[in-house]
Amino acid sequence: MEGIIQIYTENVTPRLTYSLDLIFKTILNISYSITSDPDPLQPLINYSDNRSVGGIFIQPEGLLFESDIRKQDIWVAHLDGLPLFFQQPPEAGFFIDIFSLAFYMVTRYEEYLPFTRDEHGRFAAESSLAYKHSFINKPIVDIWAMRFARTISILYPDIMYKKPAFKSLLTLDIDQPFAYRGKGIFRNLIGSIVDILKGRKASERLVCIAGRDKDPYDTYDYISETARKYKCKVKYFFTAGRMSKYDKNPSPSRPCYRRLIKKLSSENTIGLHPSYRSNNDKKLLLWEKSRLEKVAGFQIDEVRKHFLLLDFPQSYQDLIEIGIKADYTLGFIREAGFRAGIARPFKFYDLVNELATDLTLVPFQYTDGTFQQHKRLTPKDAKKAIRELIEETRAVGGLFVSVWHNTSLANSNDWKGWRDVFEYTLKEQMKLV
Repeated sequence: MEGIIQIYTENVTPRLTYSLDLIFKTILNISYSITSDPDPLQPLINYSDNRSVGGIFIQPEGLLFESDIRKQDIWVAHLDGLPLFFQQPPEAGFFIDIFSLAFYMVTRYEEYLPFTRDEHGRFAAESSLAYKHSFINKPIVDIWAMRFARTISILYPDIMYKKPAFKSLLTLDIDQPFAYRGKGIFRNLIGSIVDILKGRKASERLVCIAGRDKDPYDTYDYISETARKYKCKVKYFFTAGRMSKYDKNPSPSRPCYRRLIKKLSSENTIGLHPSYRSNNDKKLLLWEKSRLEKVAGFQIDEVRKHFLLLDFPQSYQDLIEIGIKADYTLGFIREAGFRAGIARPFKFYDLVNELATDLTLVPFQYTDGTFQQHKRLTPKDAKKAIRELIEETRAVGGLFVSVWHNTSLANSNDWKGWRDVFEYTLKEQMKLV
């Protein structure tokens, strides 16, 4: 990278600085400096209402100079199939106020506003601007940032941009590490009775408990072998909470679960999958973190929340307070795509405290359950949707993150045939441009 671009502004705020860092450092890898006295001989972006300053003129929408959280009057238009909002006047040097658009999307500004919650209290995809205007399947922050980079390089050839290399990551949420093992005599006795009452074969459970057959949810060798075949990095998220209506894991004190955690953590990176009950309970969250750390034998500083339970900004404030450095929760359960409009990790901005934090957010593009359980797609249609998501991510040199479960790869019942979708994802994301 050569050259440095000046940003002229009459008002420097935490919001503006965060947005500039996001566009120029996180996405474009372009050096910049903020100035109130620009050098006319150097590349310049004029982010002010004063058009006489020169440079690439972008008239501020005003969002980055505010300090409150209010409903924004957003009108979405389209250009070349791309959505644009915070549009610019005809004399401006770019189509949109790219800094405000990026800030609004990436901070999840709309999730701080009143909204209708789903059955688990979550912000639903259907409530988002991206869903309502049909751009949830595009990383629009990355796309517009790169178009902006091309505009800059045309006017200022010394400012060069090189698209980052596409990367991928397979993540596994281990909600139920085993179907039968580690549950104890009482739970398996009750389970056997239920099996009989529902007409299921209780023999499978008994044979597994006796150690004569593999647990049906023990798909870990298959996952490891497939990931090695396609040279894919893997990250596991383990539960460590107590059992509840939505938490079905055995205690980490169970030998079989302890061995599993130790084995997989020796071969891959791991994180905490907090229990449903720990949502917005910082004390319980810290206890579960410590519990998993005792088994793993090292500090845990990454999480993905169970059921994707996420409340802005409390969820992230709690994670920061207990020492978490990266969160992988940012995505939707009922829709695949780009919840924050971006296809790469970025830093969390706390809108309540007007503060850029050191917590890294790693968004994902889809979960297995999105396609099979919520959208009811066939494996064939799921592959098509996945290919399009990978192509969108590859086009901007982003990080493609998929979310799977050991249970969905058991190749039985409703999940029969979905191993093919799993392998298709790993194969497609390995392809070179």
